[in-house]
Amino acid sequence: MKSLKIIPLLILIAQIAYAQVSITRNFNLELAEKDSLKSAILERSLNGFLSEALNNDYTEKYVDKVHLDKYNFFFRKLAGIGHDNESLKFNAPSILKSYTADGINYRITVAFTGEQDSVPFVFQVTELIAKPYKSHYRFYCPFEQNTATFKRTAINKVTYHHNRSLNYEKANEFSNFKELLADLTATPSDRLDYYCFESLDELLKSYGFLYSARQCNFLCYDLGFTDNNGLAYMTGTDNENYVFGFIGDYLYYNLPDQDKMYWPFVQGLSTYYGGYGLSYEGLDELKRQFREELDRNPDIDFLKEFKKGRKSSINRHFSYYVMSAFLCEKVLNEKDFKNVIKLVYSGKDGQKFFDNLNEVLGIDESNFHQNIVQIISKS
Repeated sequence: MKSLKIIPLLILIAQIAYAQVSITRNFNLELAEKDSLKSAILERSLNGFLSEALNNDYTEKYVDKVHLDKYNFFFRKLAGIGHDNESLKFNAPSILKSYTADGINYRITVAFTGEQDSVPFVFQVTELIAKPYKSHYRFYCPFEQNTATFKRTAINKVTYHHNRSLNYEKANEFSNFKELLADLTATPSDRLDYYCFESLDELLKSYGFLYSARQCNFLCYDLGFTDNNGLAYMTGTDNENYVFGFIGDYLYYNLPDQDKMYWPFVQGLSTYYGGYGLSYEGLDELKRQFREELDRNPDIDFLKEFKKGRKSSINRHFSYYVMSAFLCEKVLNEKDFKNVIKLVYSGKDGQKFFDNLNEVLGIDESNFHQNIVQIISKS
């Protein structure tokens, strides 16, 4: 791990703009001089923690194991930052701000910057909490503190955490769907904490991610994922019934052999129940869009488009996700949910998908295109 450099915010901005400013060091982290020993301990602890984050090898010296599991999203998004590649060169992490409200625990803001193809850039800006532990400090996600004022509303086995008024109709729909999914998969119905954020920006900042080049901070409707081993669900969708992001994670945490699941079909299952991603477009609308694409391009081969994966999309929807949703509907109309799960377990790379599809629906590569055409003709 490169040595930790600490610079004021204005100098960082100038460095990003001109990439010529020398970095000044302030090892006191805004502490009084009499606290220089505490400052040195904090700095060594932070270097140790960031070194573990760089190598994605967290130990209980710097991270509480229970906290690591509870806020896995936070620690996973910190992991690996700092590894250079051909186009991306990282600077040492920089401290933008640090302060303590009680003289014991510290809030520290860390910036990860570098150059990409010789152009300066900001990769991520993260706030974390340092708490004394033995003779050093441990580091924590600030999520609990940042959401402490959220309201709580319990609906059956779902507890909503929200910062505004709740749409009870949508909240009840999600609660009912959660019970349906537990019943369909024959899995226990555990309690779930649903954190309903108004935007992805609000969600990320609650985790301490003040800026992230890997997420679109200012997109108002995006992202749904589980944390705390599937016991908490986070959405930045301003939607109390965002099913699309929930189904895949539910199957991952509640069913065995996750490495054998074919994710495109899981996303198709999510589309069947929740509409496509953030557009919420249901099957009737998606079929119409596929019919229009077929009219525009009568030579299209839906099997070839399916095999292209993310390289093929119709109306900005990944083709193989949507076609999986069509097939999911056909299975549920003609068979049952057990056969849907059989298609889910088609291998990580889908190596068993067409064999399973042939067994369940009699569809193989030779008649795949014709069946999709037949499916989209019905709405």
